[in-house]
Amino acid sequence: MWRRLRDWRARHRQGRWWQRRPNQILLGLVVVLCLPVRLTVLAPAELVPADPAIIRAPLDGVIGQFHVSPNDMVEAGQLLFSFDEAAIASRLEVARLALATAETEYRQLAQMALTDPRAKGQLAVLVGRIGEKRAEAEFLAGQFERARVLAPQDGAAIFDDPSEWIGRPVQTGERVMRIARPEEAEIEAWIPIGDAIPLAADAPVDLYLAASPFAAVSGRLRYLNHDATPRPDGHYAYRARARLDAAAAQRIGLKGTARLHGSRVPLAYWVLRRPLATIRQFLAL
Repeated sequence: MWRRLRDWRARHRQGRWWQRRPNQILLGLVVVLCLPVRLTVLAPAELVPADPAIIRAPLDGVIGQFHVSPNDMVEAGQLLFSFDEAAIASRLEVARLALATAETEYRQLAQMALTDPRAKGQLAVLVGRIGEKRAEAEFLAGQFERARVLAPQDGAAIFDDPSEWIGRPVQTGERVMRIARPEEAEIEAWIPIGDAIPLAADAPVDLYLAASPFAAVSGRLRYLNHDATPRPDGHYAYRARARLDAAAAQRIGLKGTARLHGSRVPLAYWVLRRPLATIRQFLAL
């Protein structure tokens, strides 16, 4: 065995250095490792509305009824949902009665002021009270009108199960649903912190949906968050948004895996990037 090894080494030591087989193999390996390849990263993603109309609660109250179902197509001005109007209506009625009482007292006092000088001093107080009651009545009338929420634009109504909202108290500004145009969609991807790579503006993005894994939805990177934000699963990731190259035939809300393309790097860097990053984290360097 040792004799065969010596014969093999002697045979391959003949000739110039680039003609020797071990050197040729090593040189070929170096050339292969220097080949430029595209640096890519995989991230969970989904199709989301590009510019949806956010429907928020216009007042504090309890949602009484939904007039549309999830994913229904609605038109601008269509009634979406309404609040429980009983409490608002009763407060509005009390405010209107208080305003009418104050106005009646003012008229009576104005008649008395013709003969009683002391009544004239009380007119200013009643005028201020009438203004206060009128402002309160107008505010509650506005609240009563806002208790019926209308669609600001055409699109699909995107929200959770209506049974989880009905009877639930909401606060002013709380998001209830979104109205999105189906033809205006984009890709939203969440890049894990350990997989973050430099991405140029308009970097290519391919989304492989779980519903159609063999047909990619292509797009161009629109923006990438500078700061990592927490996801519902508790992990931190960078949010990326990409506009689509063409209108997608798939519906909004479908999930899949996005592949984001970075710059070209040597094959050696592409192979060793993740192992070196893992070693660095393990050694806390």
